[in-house]
Amino acid sequence: MVDEPHDQVDHPHPPPPAPSARGFGSSSNLDQIMPVVLFIALYNLVNIKAAVVAATAWSIKAAVTRRRNGLGIGWWLPVVTGYLVARSVVTILVDEGIVDFGVSPEAVYFGIGIATKILIGTAVLLTIIAGRPLLAWLVPKVVDLSDELLAESRYVRTMTVATAMIVFWEYGSSAWDIWLYNNAGFNFFFLTRSAVNFVVSFVLITGTLMYIDRTLDPLDPYPGLTEILESTGRNR
Repeated sequence: MVDEPHDQVDHPHPPPPAPSARGFGSSSNLDQIMPVVLFIALYNLVNIKAAVVAATAWSIKAAVTRRRNGLGIGWWLPVVTGYLVARSVVTILVDEGIVDFGVSPEAVYFGIGIATKILIGTAVLLTIIAGRPLLAWLVPKVVDLSDELLAESRYVRTMTVATAMIVFWEYGSSAWDIWLYNNAGFNFFFLTRSAVNFVVSFVLITGTLMYIDRTLDPLDPYPGLTEILESTGRNR
């Protein structure tokens, strides 16, 4: 569930605790839609290489734009860029027959994305098992929260539940992608997973934010959801 409704075809990025108000602007919406449009159009009109290159280029552009607009990506930018480029290169090598995994380039491209989500889900789960849930320490890095609030046991419990939602999303969406890929034609798979994943991730993010707001609201140091959203990125 990590950014976002976030997937620009399917790349990893850190699961932000709260999108800023600017995240719902027209530019952000375009960055969500265009990689999907470019991929499906070029896949059908040209080939998968053109689709992968165009979608990857737009996704990198979107990540850079987020950074320039002051949205929280920071050190994650080179990681996202490197991942997108590597994934595209591997897919193209398979399509050219230079590398052979015994599956189609489509399976390689989306398989890498699915495997990445599973790895992210596992890593996030381990933070919960270790008693240091991801969001408990990530949130203060991107929004302004008082030390008094961070010391509250309710804060840690709330962020543990919110972190568990990330695990649920990464595992659940991976299982959905695998099932759909194996039971549908490619175009139907791509368009359906894009639409469903966008809607479900939006619902989960919204629900998680509401849960956090309702649970922490009784605490005096808690500034409220509106203030948190407005402060996103100030603390980087």
